[in-house]
This record gives sequence, structure tokens and C-alpha cells, in this order.
Amino acid sequence: MDNQILNKVHIYVEGLFEALRNTDNLYHNIDHTIEVVEKVKEIGAGEGLDEDELEIVILAAWFHDTGYCIKSEGHEEVSANYARGFLNVENYPPEKINEVVKCIMATRIPQNPTTLLEKVICDADLAHIGSDQFEIRNNLFRKEYEIYFGKELSEREWLEKSIEFFSQHRFFTEYSNRKYSTQKEKNIERMKKQLTLLDND
Repeated sequence: MDNQILNKVHIYVEGLFEALRNTDNLYHNIDHTIEVVEKVKEIGAGEGLDEDELEIVILAAWFHDTGYCIKSEGHEEVSANYARGFLNVENYPPEKINEVVKCIMATRIPQNPTTLLEKVICDADLAHIGSDQFEIRNNLFRKEYEIYFGKELSEREWLEKSIEFFSQHRFFTEYSNRKYSTQKEKNIERMKKQLTLLDND
């Protein structure tokens, strides 16, 4: 694994988020990016990726939401352009750049990854929904959603949206299914109970 390019990208992406700081991005920010990088390492190792494969997917994880600095709709294309531009300047192999770009584009919702690398980054991007700390990230996403759409959601509306999204989502790698699926189902049941309590008020 080329630690020099990984360190350069780390510094570049942190600088990009700082320079183009968007205070509306309460969820899609450098904190989320760092979390996804760490999850990519974990899931990638769990799936037995070799060093070259891990390098590609880590690079994609660093860049995958940089487009959010500019816009939310279609941010994946912007993120891919940032990655392509930076990696070209660094003389990164063109075939590897293409793989990085494919991984970034695979994170578009609804996710539809086709390769193992794409499956790894997709699972890493949404790993929080299979975490017992999911509400922290989910609440940040709610606030960001309300800002972007200019509409406050009731507790009922947000629970219904979250339950629908969590229920339709699936993990793509064997590792993520083993590690996160049980907790994801618990999270769905927890939200359903919250919804029932609202109905009984």
C-alpha cells in the first residue's frame, strides 16, 4: 500500500473540507468521511482485500463526499472529479483512478455496487445504521435534511422515513452482514416502538 499517496489525500481532503466549509453539512462532513475511511479499512480487511485493493477503496472513501462541499444533488460526480484531478496530478495509474471513480459513484443512493470494492465502500458509507450509536448520526442527517429541504419534519415523519430507509437497505458484503445486520434489525424495531408510543399518546 502506498502510504505516501494516502497521506497526501488525507491532507488534501481535510484541507478541502476546511476551505469550502459548508455549515449546512452537519452529516456529510469531514467527521463522516473519516468514519467511512476507518470502516472501509475494517470491512476491506474482513473481506480479504489485498493491499492494492485496500488502497483504491481507501482513496475512494476519502473523496466520496467531497462534492458535498459544492452541492448535495449529484455530489458524486463532483467528488469523482476531485479524485480524478488530484490523482492525475500525482501520476496515479489511470486504471487505478478508474477504479477509485467507480467506487465513489457506487455510493449513490440507491446503492447498486457490482464489484467487491464497490460493495465494501457502500457498506462502509452506511455502516452506522448497523451500529448501536446510530441515533447520533441519524439525528445529524435529519437536521441536515431539514436545512436542505427547508422543512422541519415531525418526529413521526422522521421515524417513518428512517424505518423505510433502514428496511429497504441491505449490506452487500458477508463481513458487514455478520457484523451489522443484527444490530440494524434491532434499530428498526427500536424506531417502530418509538412510532407506536407516538401513536398511543
